[in-house]
Amino acid sequence: MFAVWEPILATDWQRPGGTATGRLPDARVLQFWDRPHLMAQRLAADARAPQPEQSCCLRDGFLWDLAALYPPGPRWTDRLPPAVFFDGPVVKVKDGLTETLSRAAR
Repeated sequence: MFAVWEPILATDWQRPGGTATGRLPDARVLQFWDRPHLMAQRLAADARAPQPEQSCCLRDGFLWDLAALYPPGPRWTDRLPPAVFFDGPVVKVKDGLTETLSRAAR
């Protein structure tokens, strides 16, 4: 699992500290700081059907506070595969993300 932090708010001028990153205490979570928004740009550029369209999470032209779940199997090459879940804000989509993950695990 990846968590990608990026500067969106006026107070986001440096990488997040322990208070923010501590919200994801699971050791399987790899956390990255993406000042130039490269991941957000890639997520937006590679979005296509059958990936669901997000209902939120654009600010100043960048995707943010978004959860994306990708199916097992497809190779990640020059394009991301379509996500099976793609929405946010994260705090509001936890149940939907958990449900999609449970279905994918069956």
